[in-house]
Amino acid sequence: MAAINQLSRGEAIILTDGVDSPTSGEIVIPAVRISTTDAAFAIRHSSGFLQVALPSDRCDALLLPAQQGAAPGAEQCVTVDAATGITTGISAADRARTIRLLASSDASPASFSRPGHVVPLRTDAALPMSEFGHPEAAVHLVAAAGFPPAAVLTTIVGTTHPTDVASGDDLHEFARTHQLPIVGLRDLVSGKTPSPGLHVSVDTPSGRTHLESFTDLGHNYLYVAIGELSGREDVPLHLIPADRVVIDAGSSRAEPRILIGLPQTPGDEYCRVIDRLQQPHSVIRTILRRLGCLSVVAHFDLDKPQITGNGRTIHGVCSSDARG
Repeated sequence: MAAINQLSRGEAIILTDGVDSPTSGEIVIPAVRISTTDAAFAIRHSSGFLQVALPSDRCDALLLPAQQGAAPGAEQCVTVDAATGITTGISAADRARTIRLLASSDASPASFSRPGHVVPLRTDAALPMSEFGHPEAAVHLVAAAGFPPAAVLTTIVGTTHPTDVASGDDLHEFARTHQLPIVGLRDLVSGKTPSPGLHVSVDTPSGRTHLESFTDLGHNYLYVAIGELSGREDVPLHLIPADRVVIDAGSSRAEPRILIGLPQTPGDEYCRVIDRLQQPHSVIRTILRRLGCLSVVAHFDLDKPQITGNGRTIHGVCSSDARG
């Protein structure tokens, strides 16, 4: 998915209600990576009203109460500034610092002064994807790109009609001019994303087989889904060297299964994939939900019973629920 790849580099995307005929669009940036230049860009092409969507438990941890009279859906919290390292709080540099702090695991309630110039948005992480609004979708996409679940959102204003929000052709022209990929909320909630860079379907002795590429945390992988996986529990998920994916996919084994091809640093890569299997917003988990399998059992194709990498040791088989 071009948008996930762009976000994984810390760059902006556009989130709309629908790609074909958007009625509005929002710039989305990973909060932890926003720079002064990014903040200035977002301010210049919007009303200047920068919000940061956060999971509700993060808002609780930072003591960010909802504003009185907050509308249904994602709730606007009391505005904040960084308590240190800024001047008035309104400049692009000051707001970028405040935003990065909201995404930082080192931040505490004392890290902020109130009121300020950045608006935290409280989102419900437990919402099913079918009920996502723009704030929930933005948090999901940023987390899927491998960053903390904190997303900057601001509504793009029109160039043809600068007193109105950008929509339709105006929004598409803005995206082309600034080379920003567009994600439609309707596509996201219907499971059409992430869209892989490579997608091939073939018939094998094991049934219909789909081969796709995807990027997660800036790392490129191949996966192969073999046979009918929808509604199945404990689907075997084999982690194997990338150069063996096609050979193993063409074997005569009849069971439905998933293969993920890994680069040549097996210890770190195996541990990284297992870690991402436990993260509800990761690209890998999004793919599993799209395939419809209920749970997987990961098998490490190694000669030893355990592997060490990425700062941890794991053993030969690992189970993961794929539904959440």
